[in-house]
Amino acid sequence: MIGAARRLLMQFAEKVLDVDDTEQPRGHIRLLEDYAHRFEFDTDKDDVREFLAVLKKKHLVDDIVVSSLNGSAIASTNGDSVSQAVSGAALFNYVKSEIPRSDAILVKSASGAGWHMFFPSNRKLYIVKAASDLSPVEMRALAREIENFFLHKGTG
Repeated sequence: MIGAARRLLMQFAEKVLDVDDTEQPRGHIRLLEDYAHRFEFDTDKDDVREFLAVLKKKHLVDDIVVSSLNGSAIASTNGDSVSQAVSGAALFNYVKSEIPRSDAILVKSASGAGWHMFFPSNRKLYIVKAASDLSPVEMRALAREIENFFLHKGTG
């Protein structure tokens, strides 16, 4: 009797709450694989702005700013890197002082149209704007690609 009631409640929850964690999101995986195979992302660039422009398309983000943790702008995909670097570093350092174990800051825009993500890697602060939030793995991958560019091109 209890088992039947439990199954009924589970079926109800799956229908009403759209709860179903029994399989991987195969549709999303196919979509991303299709996207990756359709486009070729040539990241072999000498100019940092061109390189960041390719990364924007590759990672499906709107804006990338790289700064030092003290707010000095290093590189960006737009012309407003200095003010974004200073305000982003100030925000990140304030939150880090209040919540020392924090790893990244994700802020949803008031209009709901996108996300602002702030995360550190190798003494640099990455400020990324995108329509949806990036996972920690995606953030690290983006930072790693940029750090490799700086390492091989001697910038940053």
